[in-house]
Amino acid sequence: MISQKRSFSILSTLLKSKSTSSNDLKPVFKQPHHSNSTKGQPQPQNFEKNLPQPKIELKPWEKQNISKDSFFKRKYGNISPQDRKALNEKVERQRRFRAMKIAHEKSLQEKAYQERERARELAREAKGNGKNFKSGGSSNYDTGVMVDRNDTIFDYVFGTHPVKAVLMAGKRRILDLYTFNNEDPDIVKLAMEKYGIVPKRLKDKNALNILCKNGVHNGVVLKTNKLDIPYIKEVGHAENGEYKLAIEELDDAAAVDDDGEVKVKTKKVIRDDDIEQIEELYPLSLYLDEITDPQNMGSILRSAYFFGVDFIVVPNHSTAKLGPVANKASAGALDLIDIYQTGSSLKFIDSVRQNGWHVISTVVDQQVVQSLKKLPMLRMMSRMMPMSMLMLMLINHIKNKFIELQDLRTILKKTPVMLIIGSEGSGVRTNMKIRSDYLVGIPKIRRNDNIVDSLNAGVATGVILQNCLD
Repeated sequence: MISQKRSFSILSTLLKSKSTSSNDLKPVFKQPHHSNSTKGQPQPQNFEKNLPQPKIELKPWEKQNISKDSFFKRKYGNISPQDRKALNEKVERQRRFRAMKIAHEKSLQEKAYQERERARELAREAKGNGKNFKSGGSSNYDTGVMVDRNDTIFDYVFGTHPVKAVLMAGKRRILDLYTFNNEDPDIVKLAMEKYGIVPKRLKDKNALNILCKNGVHNGVVLKTNKLDIPYIKEVGHAENGEYKLAIEELDDAAAVDDDGEVKVKTKKVIRDDDIEQIEELYPLSLYLDEITDPQNMGSILRSAYFFGVDFIVVPNHSTAKLGPVANKASAGALDLIDIYQTGSSLKFIDSVRQNGWHVISTVVDQQVVQSLKKLPMLRMMSRMMPMSMLMLMLINHIKNKFIELQDLRTILKKTPVMLIIGSEGSGVRTNMKIRSDYLVGIPKIRRNDNIVDSLNAGVATGVILQNCLD
């Protein structure tokens, strides 16, 4: 009772004091201070003055107190023709690199959109067939997190060897590891110790089937970022068991110097000189010309890694996707071997030859004659001389390039070699054959049989690589 009377007395005192002198009462919370106002609306005071101010770097022309045009006229107005040419080439490289980066980012966005749409279709089909991720209202694995394929901007690597290879190579960002009745100690140890990933044990095998699109997963699927394939600008000279490569890595700022020049990397030949028992080791590489089947791509990668190929180059168009299917077929070689891409195949092959490499295309005799008939240059020249004479000249020119399988080893002992492997259907493109130093084929023993007229691309690659090293 006493406390209530005291509270009323205090309240009445405050009201009286407010009526007499309102300025004596102070608010409980401090009112914000507004120094400026616009059209009667208060504006908050800027507090950035209390933050550390960044140091403003003056441009070179600002330091000299001249205009930008005057600065560059003084710098480049009186340079020699050679320096002018070098400058133009440098600017062209910088523009090309920026354009490649923009195109690369755009293609990634388009692929991500397409894969998201495909994932939604798969989810709708799975739901329509009663294959829901949830079973009885519970999650698919012990941690209680649901598994789906709506995030297919990532790769789902499946199979024991591919998963182990990805973890060992360290070329990607590892996100999750899903297992079902698979406790491979090496995979679990690598995932936990190297990446801090705890395996998520699924209760339902069907969840893994959906992640790898019914591939043979051996009870293990790894969720990763997609493998980044850097662009190769130039293949340099090779000597003393080493060779040089100019690589344009879009996500690596260290790959380009301050002037926009692509840095040259020195690589060591993979093969061991003790095994080779020769004084000088030269690199052996592959160019895969429009291999569109991911199974064939994986088979070739597997053979190349097994036989010690130093690196592989693929075109950035008309080539198989280097994804989980190719990785499974390669038994993990996709992440273990160095792979690069190029946007200009013919110019790239020309530059390889100019730097002392021998370019050898793999062909079948019948493919050479058939491909020559489709050559645009041949139809153009036929206006000046008979077609039969042109065909005879070109066929003789091509046939003079043929070598035997046993000659491959002799060439590799003297110079670096780049082998061009074509697809099973059309083989190596004619323009690539014309630019090649040599052509080589695998002789067929059954001459009268037209049913089985060629080998699988992966098998043929293995045979040719074996002859390079024996």
